[in-house]
Amino acid sequence: MTLSIYKRIEGALLTFPDGSTFLKVQHKHSSKFESLDDNALALAFQSGDLSAFDEIVKRYQGRVYAAGYRITGNREDALDVAQESLMKAYKKINAWKPTGTFLSWLLRLTTNTAIDHVRSRNRRRQERLDDAFRNKSERAPVEPTVIDTEDAVYANEIDARIRASLVVLSRMQRTVFMLRHFEGFAIADIAADLGCSDGSVKVHLFRAVRKLRKELEDFRLNR
Repeated sequence: MTLSIYKRIEGALLTFPDGSTFLKVQHKHSSKFESLDDNALALAFQSGDLSAFDEIVKRYQGRVYAAGYRITGNREDALDVAQESLMKAYKKINAWKPTGTFLSWLLRLTTNTAIDHVRSRNRRRQERLDDAFRNKSERAPVEPTVIDTEDAVYANEIDARIRASLVVLSRMQRTVFMLRHFEGFAIADIAADLGCSDGSVKVHLFRAVRKLRKELEDFRLNR
């Protein structure tokens, strides 16, 4: 089974050459792999059993989507990130080493994909704003957004600020922070996945938290 250029359709992430989707094919071979743990499943796919990828998608697509959503902040972008991340996992499976957990590798790949997506989205948005500013001397007044409650607005602002702060963290700081605080991985598991010491993970985590705290403190003081 080989993936072709894919497109998102309602209710599914990827489409196979025969037109079947993951949600349609995910049960064809699942009984063979359902009892395998994460690493054994990844090793099966890595060794050439392509039908194992059906179970990988069935098992992880929700976690991949959630990781993408936490960074992008909206459904459409999160779906795009999920698609791209699963495709990358399919193509780059041989880059994963069983010294770390497959799930943490997949979520790390997803996090980096989401950050790149946000940067690209922000760049395109800025280009559109620049074009609009150059081409229009006057702009129609913008209607104010209806606000439900001040608390809801503040929560949304905090959420957006955290996502923006993740973008400015170093790649290692961002990866460690996401795996530890959002995905709940143990320090030792993160270290094994990244090929570094527990102490190194703790240093990156400390620096990431310090940066995020400063970002949020500046935000609070400027309100």
